[in-house]
Amino acid sequence: MNKIYLAVLVTLLSVGLGASASYAGGFMTFRSSDLIGVPVKNPQGRFLGLVNEIMIGSDGQAFAIVNHGDEDLYGPGGVNTPVPIAALRISETKPGKEQIVLNTDTEHLDFAPYLDPTMNNDRQYEANIDTYFGLQPSWTAEGSCPK
Repeated sequence: MNKIYLAVLVTLLSVGLGASASYAGGFMTFRSSDLIGVPVKNPQGRFLGLVNEIMIGSDGQAFAIVNHGDEDLYGPGGVNTPVPIAALRISETKPGKEQIVLNTDTEHLDFAPYLDPTMNNDRQYEANIDTYFGLQPSWTAEGSCPK
């Protein structure tokens, strides 16, 4: 379990997030556990979904798993969508009150690649997620996250 937390910490540090909700070295740092359950909104403040968990890809890239969706469209429980951490703007309005903004709308998120456990080690699947959210795949020279 400690290895998982260490992996999350190392990955989050590589994309500008870190171990605690504090201001250090010019950027905010957050615990991954502080982000779980936080609402994700678009820049206009419209609710998109909730962070369900944080996952780390095989190349070290972090993803926030956002649970969203209409019950009529997805059934009870909605759908989980992996969103690259680099696609999110995370801030804190006051201690313990994190805010997460994703520059998209509900319709765009509804058509995003959903979490598919059978694709765990598939780079094309990760690339599809990255490009869907406007990022280069993390293993390329222009990628969103160093390897």
